[in-house]
Amino acid sequence: MLTPDGWWDAVEPRLLTQIDEALCTDRLIQAILLLRGEGGPQPRPGLYEAQDLLVGRRAELDRQGLLPPEPPPPTTTQLIAKVDAIAAPILAVEACWDGDSRGWCVDLVAIVSRPGRDHDHVDEVRLATLREGSDIRLFNGQVPPWPEAQQAIEHGQAIARHAGVPFHFASPETPDVDLPRWWDTHPTGRAEHPAQQPGGTRRSSR
Repeated sequence: MLTPDGWWDAVEPRLLTQIDEALCTDRLIQAILLLRGEGGPQPRPGLYEAQDLLVGRRAELDRQGLLPPEPPPPTTTQLIAKVDAIAAPILAVEACWDGDSRGWCVDLVAIVSRPGRDHDHVDEVRLATLREGSDIRLFNGQVPPWPEAQQAIEHGQAIARHAGVPFHFASPETPDVDLPRWWDTHPTGRAEHPAQQPGGTRRSSR
């Protein structure tokens, strides 16, 4: 049985560069495919062994200062400023799960009264995408709980209070893209709300 250092010594330099590039951009699945593919070390590591090896390799890259820093998360004040700049009447603030090649994230959006891509009467305006790391956290036991979900709740509730509208987050505990959206509970998207003045103008909460 090879030691972790032995595995990396057995990887061709060109392939190791590709694996490191994938890890530095949080593409763990791509790194697994590279490590277990043709040109990788023999005998080929199993799936869970490959995950463990890559978690260790990424930690070493982090110690060497080779991983790019995560951008600072937005502040509630910055997000409220985005909401105040929206011209359409705001009906709700919503947090919803999304995912990409890096893993899970939470989109924080304002639901507004105008025809949209997914609904005849309401649309969404993206306020922020919150992410506190990649899916490599699933393999080293860092999640759950999901810190980006807690951030979304804190930001979303504060923004909703400011705008005088409800906040909706269908599943803060478990990532899932097939969840009911706010407009599924308000099918027409025309729910009356105290924050809406006659004519559709949003009353300032200041």
